[in-house]
Amino acid sequence: MNIIGGAYKGRKLKSPPEGIVRPTLAKIREAFFDIVGQDIQNAAFLDMYAGSGAIGIEALSRGARSACFVERSRAAATLLSKNLAFIDSTLYEVMIMDVNRAMAQLEKKHQSFDILYFDPPYGDADAYTGVLNNMLRSSIMEKPWIAGIEHDKAVNGILQEAMQDMTLKTYRYGDTFLSIVRGH
Repeated sequence: MNIIGGAYKGRKLKSPPEGIVRPTLAKIREAFFDIVGQDIQNAAFLDMYAGSGAIGIEALSRGARSACFVERSRAAATLLSKNLAFIDSTLYEVMIMDVNRAMAQLEKKHQSFDILYFDPPYGDADAYTGVLNNMLRSSIMEKPWIAGIEHDKAVNGILQEAMQDMTLKTYRYGDTFLSIVRGH
């Protein structure tokens, strides 16, 4: 797994062992950053369910001013820390905890973000209906914000319903979907 653009382009990242996390495919990472475009410059980036950290590291590589990685799995967080070893530690924060707890802590610290990437386990419907919905309506998202949401077909209807009052565009890459939500 390599960084595909920006200052760290070509850097090799450690891949997780089978079953720990599902890494975002390079074509989906590239599509997301093509869609986000110049909005990544100087953005505060939030990588929820960060796994290996590839998305957040890619954001830093492409000019984000900071990144916050949230991952509840200790094994994935260890891999994430190894992947972050070459980046200035003042540019990122790693939170090893459940996303609901992380969201509460971020709100308490009055931290806010411009861009969010949200990639929970596909079978976790509550993450898409509850967590994501609360997050996008919370004070941690700085308006106007952009959210990239990776999901499978089963979540399409749930996501459409949950985001009905927001601008939502969905792209398909094989069995994986990438929805872009914009909050104004």
